[in-house]
Amino acid sequence: MQREKKLRALRRVLGDEQIKKANEVVFFCPRKECIDYVTKFNAPKLSVNLETDCFHCWVCEYKGRTLVPLLRMKGNTPELQEYLDELDTSKGPHVVEEKQYDVPVLPEEFRTLSHEWNSPYYKCAMKYLSSRGVYERDIVRMKLGYCESGEYKYRIIVPSFDEFGELNFFSGRLFYGTNPLRYLHGNFCKDIVYNDYLIDWNKPIVLTEGPFDVIKAGENAIALQGNIINENRKLFRKIVTNGVDVYFAMDTDAFKKQLEIIELFMSYGVESYYVNLFGKKDVGSMSNAEFLAAKKKAIKVKTGFDLLKIRIMA
Repeated sequence: MQREKKLRALRRVLGDEQIKKANEVVFFCPRKECIDYVTKFNAPKLSVNLETDCFHCWVCEYKGRTLVPLLRMKGNTPELQEYLDELDTSKGPHVVEEKQYDVPVLPEEFRTLSHEWNSPYYKCAMKYLSSRGVYERDIVRMKLGYCESGEYKYRIIVPSFDEFGELNFFSGRLFYGTNPLRYLHGNFCKDIVYNDYLIDWNKPIVLTEGPFDVIKAGENAIALQGNIINENRKLFRKIVTNGVDVYFAMDTDAFKKQLEIIELFMSYGVESYYVNLFGKKDVGSMSNAEFLAAKKKAIKVKTGFDLLKIRIMA
């Protein structure tokens, strides 16, 4: 987005700039944390660099590396959409992997677990799910199934569907036998929004690692499936565009990666919360009640200092 177009878009959100010097413009900060200061001192402290798109309020310490958080203050406007589109293309063309992906299709041997089958393997699969704290409501909501033969023999099938209800991924979790490969999935693209059709984008979401973590996290949870999330990923762009709050509840062995992802989302103005799992290795090893209790105690991350405190506490 051109410099003057950026400035016009910012004026629609923040009002006229009070100071303008080269690429640096300064506005009154509209955040509630600054209302008393602005009222008392009538001093603009929200500095925006139109060259780098970085901004910083010197009173409330609100800052970011793009204009997204500021432009979103007026909602999902055409200016915000245009900025997001140009921000995406300004990073250069997406790297298209040479690897070709298969279209996900459920195995021919797939049997739904919402139906009772006269089979010892069905009973074994249900026993395994029960041991993981997964019950009938979860089975129906997540459309779980299993296989007794074929490539996914003795595996729970956990599918994912896009916003239109079309299958976009599935994985198989071993429930019987000694195969060292616990999870198995095909040559499917992971740049998806996991079970998008179940997500209410008007409410906060939970980001976690795998499908069983999603089940324990309850409503509005999305699995990363080991996927690296960055600014070019569909999930990242959908979160930023919708402006939803995000609760981060990733595996304890991914602690460093989790904080890096939180920092990235914060730079785009996404309200971020760190969920402490209190010694559990992942959400899937918790009960629903344990996770909800942990979520209620989530730490809101507003500044780099908050991230530092989390690092120290870990």
